[in-house]
Amino acid sequence: MVARKAMPAMLTPVILIAGLLSGWFSPTEVAAVTVAYSLFLSLVVYRKELSWRGFYRVCWDTIHSSATILFVVACASIFAWILTVEQIPRAMSSFLLGVSENPIILLLLVNVLLLFVGMIMDTIAAILVMTPIITPALVTAGVDPLHLGIVVVLNLMIGMLTPPVGMSLYMVSVVADQPVHRVMRKMIPYFIPLLLSLLIVTIFPEISTALPNLVFD
Repeated sequence: MVARKAMPAMLTPVILIAGLLSGWFSPTEVAAVTVAYSLFLSLVVYRKELSWRGFYRVCWDTIHSSATILFVVACASIFAWILTVEQIPRAMSSFLLGVSENPIILLLLVNVLLLFVGMIMDTIAAILVMTPIITPALVTAGVDPLHLGIVVVLNLMIGMLTPPVGMSLYMVSVVADQPVHRVMRKMIPYFIPLLLSLLIVTIFPEISTALPNLVFD
């Protein structure tokens, strides 16, 4: 009974992924279609789940969240432009390649850098700022861009769980109605498998590239 009731909602990620991979929708269009389908579910299928007052509150929260993200993106874009004008990526590339041309060593250095950056910067800002800096050197050293992308995402995912800008910690704190320091303390044992997984993915690029190469080659 519960599964049958939840089936329309469970189709949401199917529509999103299938629409995007099939080429029916662009990323922007699939976002709009997914939102429209979610509204249809909330207002028609699950009519008691979302009132018009709740709909207004959701829209307002979306505007607030989008404005915050776009402000971060705008500031990060300006900073990235400054980095480009000052030729910081070229200088960073020369520095990294001067340290070593071994892709594994460079990836380990980038791991340390990104873990630190993830602690003090928002994920979107970190991606926009750090990617242009580290990518040229690592690609020159022979790192697969797909593998590098996975490593960057894993690092910043861990960064979302580390204070002081660990957004996931604060979200869990609100949802669980627990103080942030308690959530942080309970999270500590989980850093061991997370860091171990990051190390394994860093050293063995085939883990990141095997499936895409199988599908798209």
